[in-house]
This record gives sequence, C-alpha cells and structure tokens, in this order.
Amino acid sequence: IEELVQWENSNNPRVINAARAEIARCVASRKIELGELARDTIIFGAKDLPAIPLRTISADAFLQGDGVSARETVLNLCRTHKDLSKGYYVSLVADARGLRVIPGVDTLKLLDDAAALFRALDEAPGVKVVTPEEMTHRRRELARGRRGRGPAPAGGRRDPAPWVVRELDHEKDVRYRPARPAERREEVLVLGRVTSRSLARLGAAVFRACPVPLLRLGLLKEQGVWKVVEVTQERLADLDEAHKRLLVRELRRPQALARAAARRRPDPRLSLAILYDARSPYAPSTAETIEKIERTAERMGVHTVRLAPDGIARLADHDALFIRALTGLGEPAFRFAARAEALGMPVVDDPQSIIRCGNKVFLHELLKREGVPTPPTWITPPSTPFRALAERLGTPFIIKLPEGSFSTAVRKVATEAEYRREAKAMGSHSPLLIAQAYMPTDFDWRVTTLGGKVLFVCKYHMARGHWQIRAADARGVRYGRVEAVARDYAPREVVRTALKAARLVGEGMYGVDLKEGPDGPVVIEVNDNPNLDVGYDDAADGNVIYEDLIDHFLRRAGSEEEPERRRRPAPRPEGTGLTAPIGPRHRRLARTPYKAFEVCGVEIEYALVDRDLNVLHAAEDVLAALAGHPASDAELGAVAFSNEIVDHVLELKIPVPVRSLAHAEPWLAEAAARVADYLAAQNGARLLPTGMHPWFDPRGARMWRRSNQAVYGAYERLFDTRTHGWANVQALHVNLPLGREEDAVRLMNASALLVPYLPALAASSPLYEGEVHGAVDCRLAWILEHQARIPESMGRLVPEYIQSLKEYRQRVLRPMYAAVDRLPGAGALRHEFLNARGAVIKASRDSLEVRIVDAQECVRMDLALAVFTRAALEALSAGLAAGRIALPEPDRLVEDLTQAIYRGSAGEVHAPHLGGGGSERIPMREALRRLLALARSTVRKDEEELLALIEPVVERGSLSERILGRLEPHLADDEAFTDEARRIYVQLSDCVRANEPWSGR
Repeated sequence: IEELVQWENSNNPRVINAARAEIARCVASRKIELGELARDTIIFGAKDLPAIPLRTISADAFLQGDGVSARETVLNLCRTHKDLSKGYYVSLVADARGLRVIPGVDTLKLLDDAAALFRALDEAPGVKVVTPEEMTHRRRELARGRRGRGPAPAGGRRDPAPWVVRELDHEKDVRYRPARPAERREEVLVLGRVTSRSLARLGAAVFRACPVPLLRLGLLKEQGVWKVVEVTQERLADLDEAHKRLLVRELRRPQALARAAARRRPDPRLSLAILYDARSPYAPSTAETIEKIERTAERMGVHTVRLAPDGIARLADHDALFIRALTGLGEPAFRFAARAEALGMPVVDDPQSIIRCGNKVFLHELLKREGVPTPPTWITPPSTPFRALAERLGTPFIIKLPEGSFSTAVRKVATEAEYRREAKAMGSHSPLLIAQAYMPTDFDWRVTTLGGKVLFVCKYHMARGHWQIRAADARGVRYGRVEAVARDYAPREVVRTALKAARLVGEGMYGVDLKEGPDGPVVIEVNDNPNLDVGYDDAADGNVIYEDLIDHFLRRAGSEEEPERRRRPAPRPEGTGLTAPIGPRHRRLARTPYKAFEVCGVEIEYALVDRDLNVLHAAEDVLAALAGHPASDAELGAVAFSNEIVDHVLELKIPVPVRSLAHAEPWLAEAAARVADYLAAQNGARLLPTGMHPWFDPRGARMWRRSNQAVYGAYERLFDTRTHGWANVQALHVNLPLGREEDAVRLMNASALLVPYLPALAASSPLYEGEVHGAVDCRLAWILEHQARIPESMGRLVPEYIQSLKEYRQRVLRPMYAAVDRLPGAGALRHEFLNARGAVIKASRDSLEVRIVDAQECVRMDLALAVFTRAALEALSAGLAAGRIALPEPDRLVEDLTQAIYRGSAGEVHAPHLGGGGSERIPMREALRRLLALARSTVRKDEEELLALIEPVVERGSLSERILGRLEPHLADDEAFTDEARRIYVQLSDCVRANEPWSGR
C-alpha cells in the first residue's frame, strides 16, 4: 500500500506520510494484519506496459509452478483464452490452486456461448442488448422491405447494413433501417472502464456480468439508448496508447480486481436434478424445503434444476437425481429412478430401494431373517379366520396391504365384523395381508438415514383423538405433531436398530418407523422417499441436514473431477390447455426506454375465494398450474401472472407494454377467464374483483412464503401485515414510460394533478369486515395508515412536484432510504418498491406507476380506467409544457384527495387547475367532467370505445357508490344486508369471467 501511494503521489510527501501514519494506526489497532499488506496482482503478458508496482510473470512460468500466494489475484492477460489454449489453462490452473482469477473458467465458457452471453447481459441491471438472433431477424425484415420498394440504391450495390435499427412510430408501427454512423460505436472495455464518461455505467455493468479484462463492445444507439450488439475479446497488443494508460490507471487500484474476482461464481461441481411434483398432495417435501435444498446446494457449488414428472427427457443433462415425488412401481418417479440408474448417475432413491420398501411382505421377511425386532406379525390370506389371528396377535390388531403409503392401507380391527369388512375390501387388491399386533404409543420414532448414516430423528406424535399419525375422516385430513430430536441425543438403541434395518435395504434415504415396546424398540416399517420439511424434521439439527444431503451426492458422483461442458437443458415445449400461450409472444427487445405515452402496461390484482366467497389460500397452487411447475410467476405469451404478499391474491399483467390497451383487452380477458375456469373446477372456487374483500378478516391471512422472503419478512417485522391495507387490498396499476427527463418531470407533476381525483372514479371498496365504514374507497383509507412507521415512504399519497429526476431522488427516495437505514433489519426494503405514494417512478423499468386505482369488476372496466389515466396524464403534461396549467398548492390537492376517498363523486374540491379557484370549491363531478374532456383530446382512436365507458361513471358514481346505493335500503337489517351483499359480490365475480361491466352500474 505504501509503495503504491508513493508511486501515485511521488511529488506529494504530505500524502505519503499520511498514508504511512494510517497504515501504522490500522496495524496497531489490529484492524488489519501485517500479512494483508502483501497482496499482489499477477499479470501475464504485460511486457508492453510501463513499470507498475505489481509483479508480472509469464504464463509458462505460472503453469510450471512459479509460486503465487493464495492471497493474490491473478489477472490473465494472455493473447487468447480459447478452449485448451495457454490462456485457458492459466485460468483453469489458477482456479484449481484456489486463487482468485480474472477471467475465471466460467466466464471463458460464457464467451464461447453467444446465446448464454447475451442472456447474461440482458439480465444484468443497466445493460440493454440486441441479440444476434434479433439482429438476423432485423436484417431479413430490412431486406424484405427493400425488395418491396423496388431497385437497390444507385451504384448497383446494396448496403450490407451490418446493424439495423428497429423503430416504433404511431403511423407505421414498426420499421427497419440501417444504422447511421452516429448510431454505431465501438468501445474498448478495460477492467470495466471506458474512456467515454457517458458510457461509464454501461461498461461497469457489462464487466459485472462478464468480468473479462479487455473487451471490445459493438454498440448501437436505439431510441436514445446504447445497446450491446457485439462482444469480442481484445488483445493487450492491440490496445492504443489511451487504453494502455487506462489499464495502467486501473491496475493502480488492486482492490477493484479483488472485488471483481470475488464476484465470480465457481463452476458447479455437480448438476443435481430434483424431481418434484408440486401438485401432488403426497409430495414428501414442501416448495419451501426444495428452495432450502437449492440454496444449500448453491453455497456448496452444486447446480440444481427442478424436473416435473413429464421432464424425463431432460434427466440426462444432469449428474445426479434426488426424487421428491411420490414413488411406487406405477409412478413417474420409478421411471426416473430406472432411467438414472441406466445412465449410471447417483439417484436417491434407486429402483431397488423403491421396490423393497414398497412391499411390506418383502420387508417383513428381510427383517425377520436378519433378526431385526418387529411387532408380532403374520403374513396371511384374507380368508384366515378372525379367531386365529386374535389368538395369535390379541385384539385389537392391525391389518395392512403389502403395498401402500401414508397410512392409507392400514386398518385397526377389534371385532370379527370389522375384520370381515376390511379384509374383504383389501382382498380385492391383494392375495396377501399383513396382520400385526397393535402397540399403542403416544408417538412413533422416525429415524431418517442416508448412505447408512443418520440424517435426522423425529418423534411423530399421533393425530389428536386417533391411533395413527395421520387421520382422515369427514373433517378432512389432519396430522399429529412433529417433534425433532437432535440426532446426537436420540436414544442409542433406537438409532442402532434403525440403522441395522436401513442397511438391509440399501444405501439410499430411508425413513425407519419404530415403536418403543417393553423389550426395546421394534421396527414397524422402512419407507423410501421419507418426508423432509423445513421447520419440522430439521428443527433440531438445522442446516447440517441439507449439507449432509448435498455432500452425499458429491461423494457418490465423485465430483472432485471437473465435469465436461454440460448440455443446456432443452426448452420446455409449448403448453396446452391451462399453460397454452395467450395472444402473441412479445419479443423482449421491446424492453427499452420508450417515448412518453408511447406504450402502456397494466397490472390487475384479484382475490381467490371459494364457492362461498371466503378467502382461498391457493395462489401458489394456481401459479404452479399455470406455469406447469412450482413457480412464483408464469408468463403465457402476451400475459403473465405473479404472486403478491399474501397467498390469496393473484396478479395479472402485460409483461411487455403495448401501444394500444384495446389490443390487450382480449388477452387479459382470456387470462382472467382461464383462471376463473380452473378455479371453478376446484370445487366451485372463484376470482373476486374490487379493491377489498368485503368480509375477510386479515388476521387469518397467509403470507406468501415461496419467494422474496427477505423482503416479505422485513415487511412482517416492521409492519402489521395481517391488517387491511396489507393483506386485504387489490389494485389496478397503470405503467407509463418516462421518456426523456423533461417528459418524466412533466409526467410526475401531471400525476400530482390527477391522483387526487382518480378515487372518485375508481373506488370499488365500500366495505370491509362486512360493514360500511364511512369511506367510499376503504382501500385507500387503510393505505393512508399502512406504512405509518415509515411515513417517508408514503408522503401524503399525492406525489410531490419535482423539477428534475435528481430532485426526485433527493426529496423522495433519499429520506425514505434514510428512514429505512435507521430501522434494524430493514435493509431488504431499501428499494424503490417501498414507495407507497399514489404515483411513483420505477427507475428499474423507466416508468411511472399510478398505484391509486382500485381494481374493478372486469378487465374491460380496468382498461377503461387505464385509458382514462393515460390520456388525462398526457393532456395535463401538454398543458404544463405549454404553460396553460399552473401547479396549485399541494395542500389543496391533499384536501381534494381526502374528499375523493371519503365522499367520492359527491365531494367538493378546490381543483384550481380544473376551474376551481380561491376559497371556492367546485363539485367533484364537475372536476371529473373536465378531466374527461382533457382525456378525450389526447386518447388514441382505437381506445375511444374504452374511454366512453368512463362517462356513465362520472355521471352516476363509482362502483363503490353504486354498491352502496344497492345496500343502503338494508342498513337497518343485518340479515338482509348480508344477503344483498353476497348477491352483489357473486354478480361481481361473474363479471370477471364474462368480462362484462356490472349491471348495477
């Protein structure tokens, strides 16, 4: 450090002395150890560079064993990094020696796969790309267009147009043209740095995604944004003087190299496929448990992929298989196990284990032969007399089918009549029965073993009022309590007996069930595919269980050898039925900054309810059905579905914004109808629209657990999320592009002029907990309070005026983040999504999101409000730009919002920008008429039909007001009120499926 400072500041003794003093102070206070001061960066092939205070050695010297400290970072600047080249071996050997190296082998593999490279760049924050496939498509479209226009340009030679720009405009929709010289650019990336300040963020983002020391980027400017079109490695010898100086300057900052090397993820030592059927009620692990296994595997350098029961064609792409689906000779899991065994890959559990554990006759004979203690047992045909069994086993006794699981083929019989009935029923399935003495205990021991060792131990208590751990009756299925016991403290004799039984079956993962009798523990049965659930079976031993599980596969696969390059899994075929695409499949190239108001996106939230309209906690099941596998979201062509913070709310949205919302209506309507039909098939369940469930008690909410636990967990710790405003809200979000900065500023200010009046049109939440509470928009009445612990995240719902995006960050985001920083454990919420104002800027997708609108009764009405919002904001923005509209006092707007929330269209407002003035107020309905007139002046022609639906709302009131009008005659009669409310909400639920406005409007 001292040498580096001295070299950089040779003419400044004061800086040198200050650095020496700081080093001495840090060492004296033990903040750093002396050994940490000796970290060098090794550079290969750096002969053309000026002298720098870093050690350089050749590739040959390094590969021949030149000593390099494990603390050092290796910067590989060899001439080539192609497979099996000297440069490739430098990175490979450095990795094998445990050194930090740039670029790593995983990065070199990425450079060899253009599709994977561009996918990684496209997913990186701050990087926009045009993929090679997309550019090929553009060239074809350009050539097709030119053929249609006649002869080639003068000179008889066509422009090869290596790069083609795709333009969107209102007249021609899409057109293609060759890039102009000013739209094409090449830039050399030197350790993530570029010579152009305007491209600094792009360069850093590319380097984070692909940490290669020297890269040449081909850039195309499209819609004002530079996009990556080509990526090639640059050689040190080809650098010009400016870039050499840049490299030297960066090498003076070795800490930057250390950070870059630390970001590199190691190559996976193993690819583990997990067979998981989320739709099965008998899945031996929950989705949360599978995620826990995946996270543990990632930490241990193991790559995991979930396979559905129809994914056997992808099995050969992996190195090992872990089955977490129902096993049995007739189940898909058995075919997976047999296929894995044929491929020579480790599998838990293997076919032999499934066969042995699946037949209790085999197990009884095996355990009996080896002297493993079991309860008195008799293998007998169903015709054996009851008296003979009773004399031998006592009464009551147990009879079982040889093949069965989850206690579904086990009966306790005490009388001859019971025996005859049960034996006759079982006899139709099997020529043999297992009769066993009944041993009443409060719990069974479950010792789960893996590879001949104990994995975890539990006590499975009997279900309340029942003699088994699982009870199924008219009240449904219920289970007894699971009590985990630390495996080091489990009774020694229980563990010894369980291990002896498990080793007779094989080396897989088995759940050995035992009871403690007067003479010691006895084995009831040995199960393959035993349960492993987060929070239950792992409660005593914790993470070590999952680490031992992954370590088992690593040992079995012999993964100390680097696997060859893995084949990429084949894409999932297009779905049919529930999972079939809806509408056109939009290209992701559209994810670029658009012109202001050029496109629009919407998100609509619905509650899931049963046939009685009570909340149904089924969002995870619905998403799994839509995606075809367990998931937190599903994208089907032009629409997508995702979760919310609670498990009874589902969100429908347009993943790529559209020019015309009229075009999107049939797609979203089909999506809503498809989910409604799926729910109807599940015992008459439904989608329920509007801004709140009318009688749901949010204390009974189930929070979403499948994903985003850091964020949702932080919300739960800081706020009372089982309240209205959190667990009982459904909204319509309207998303509009920001455009240029001046457009974004006007749009933000225009939203402040519109937000206060939208609830008077859009309120759809007149009730909660089955009662009228004095607000027309109860959802917003709760939203005003729901994040009160961080008031900076809400403001007063009406957005603040701004003069620049920098001011927005300073006035809105900075205080919000500072408030988060003051709260312990709130770091996960330090993000723009915490902003709960009525309209917010989403910088992550270059859009403004209007959040203050209640969800309506059908897609058609939701889109009508979205069209109104878009058109009114465009007109207000134009008025601000032309100076026709002055920004009123914010307090006036906040007062107007209060009127809209509590009185709806019957309120009176200041609205100085809509004709109000001074202390005089105007009727809310008059303000809405003027906003509608503004919207008509800018609405797209193809959206006029949707906008026409707003005029009756202006004149007759919002959906909330119409519902209250129907309920008002029944306010004095609780029973009549309840009946009428139920009738109304059944009708509203029907509106979702039919995509028709409510007749009561």
